[in-house]
Amino acid sequence: MLSHPLSFARSRRRSVLARVLFCGLLMPSVAAAQPADPKATLASGMRSAASKDWARAATEFAAAHTVLPSPDALEGLANAQYQQRHDAEAYAAYDEWLKTYGSTASSQKKKLSESRLKELADRTGLLAFDVSEVGATVTVDERPVGTSPLVTALRLGQGPHRVRVTKDGFTPFDQVPNVAPRSTQSVTAKLDARTTKGRLVVKEKAGKAIRVLVDGIDMGDAPWTGDVDAGPHEVGGRGPGVAVLSERRVVERATTTDIDLVASSRTSALKVSTSDGKGLIYLDSKLVGEGVFSQEVPAGTHVLRISREGYEPFEESLELKDKETLARSITLMLSTKIDTRAVQAESRPLEGLYGGFGLLMTWLPGGMKHAMQKTCEGAKPAELTACEGATGGLGGGITGFVGYHWDPVGIELFAGAHYDQSSPSLTWAASTTDPGLGPDPARVESFVVRRVGGFGIVRVRLTFQSEALRFGLAGGVGLAYSSLHLSRETTAAANSNARDVFAPDAEGYLSPVLSLEPSIQYRLTGHTTVALGLSLLVESPRSFDQIPTTPKSGGRSLGPSGLTTPAYELATGTQVYIGPFIGMMFGP
Repeated sequence: MLSHPLSFARSRRRSVLARVLFCGLLMPSVAAAQPADPKATLASGMRSAASKDWARAATEFAAAHTVLPSPDALEGLANAQYQQRHDAEAYAAYDEWLKTYGSTASSQKKKLSESRLKELADRTGLLAFDVSEVGATVTVDERPVGTSPLVTALRLGQGPHRVRVTKDGFTPFDQVPNVAPRSTQSVTAKLDARTTKGRLVVKEKAGKAIRVLVDGIDMGDAPWTGDVDAGPHEVGGRGPGVAVLSERRVVERATTTDIDLVASSRTSALKVSTSDGKGLIYLDSKLVGEGVFSQEVPAGTHVLRISREGYEPFEESLELKDKETLARSITLMLSTKIDTRAVQAESRPLEGLYGGFGLLMTWLPGGMKHAMQKTCEGAKPAELTACEGATGGLGGGITGFVGYHWDPVGIELFAGAHYDQSSPSLTWAASTTDPGLGPDPARVESFVVRRVGGFGIVRVRLTFQSEALRFGLAGGVGLAYSSLHLSRETTAAANSNARDVFAPDAEGYLSPVLSLEPSIQYRLTGHTTVALGLSLLVESPRSFDQIPTTPKSGGRSLGPSGLTTPAYELATGTQVYIGPFIGMMFGP
């Protein structure tokens, strides 16, 4: 049975396009120069595949197959693309191999190819193209795949792919469709013709018979409609026994500009010029020239205006009689007005999402209120001869916040991490009291209490702003957790080599926390400020009865002597952190 010629032609085009797409997907790395020995190139591809250099193997197999098609080269190419997870390219190669060599291949190879083809079908989809213009270039992921019409869908890996369709004289089409496995996604590309022209519609206001002139060229009777190049044009008219005032208008691309001309049978000749040939000349609010104007105009009253940047505007009312000729030469005066008012910046409402971060330093004016501080500040034991560094404490931290602002109030989540430490030193005389402190030898006890913690707080922020500065106050409550680590190094006064180091496990506590933070911010850009301020954080371990306390130790010694090691409370009472911070804020 003979095939219909049209059906045969369509089938042939599909076959040709399929091969074009196949080559475009699989051969992008093949050099223009063909290898002199395709068998050597095939052997090199085999060695690259054996060493798992799949990218090089794909290039060599593709080059060998281009010059001398063979089942080994195409099979090697398919496997190399498969190993690189180039799913669409691997599918095309396996599909071509099965169609070309599957009938004569071993059952094992055929079964493997079919299995992988099925696997790759689950990871790929089809992209079909409907392009409004014939002969447009289609690229996918910056790679040309053919010219329209594309009658065969293109197989691609799942996920987004950039599609561009271009043709001279048309606006490019650009889209990023998402290809789903085992499905066909359609892309409809409607190309719109580019235009560099705009449309003019010219009428005589009273319907009088005149000829329309565009840039001095007679375009025909009014009313007239036509396309002209985008840009400035002088539009006027003429007719027997009438004068038509011309206009200068700028025609925008792809838009329509309407002009109403006025023709009068009573005419006057008007000539206007400026002393240096510069300045925009308006007659009856219509731009008619720059620097010089000479034309017949309708008799009657007209308003002449000339403007130029940096000069005083000139304006005059002219009374033109029929058949009169009037010539004016105008000298514009330099402007004497200087606007000394401050430029009023556009007010920016504080509304929308915002966030930021900060670095802070902290000082504990009241100290940690640990056992060593209480010993030094309370009724001191008789054996305690000196205290150093028992009060105070220094630290620092990093903070961050995110929130939403309704001018002037914002709600935010404020979180951070901090570190601080106290380093008290207690000097003791020898004690013979038992029970009590001793008996202990004379000694120096050097403590370090380190605290690491974090907090989360819900805050309200109140903000006021000027053109360059913002003033803010943020405050709120939340929860904080801190872990404290104690170390004590004891040195005998009589023998500096007699030492003891006591470092129990860390103790922690959970506490409510209060935050108060005034700040001043300087606007770097419309959406970015740098902030300086003072941070106040207050917490208390007693709130949840979680005073961190180390266990008492009875097995310590200092040389041959025993060493009293009581239970130490590491933080009691209200903990107040205060200090400066610097940070940045992003948002409205």
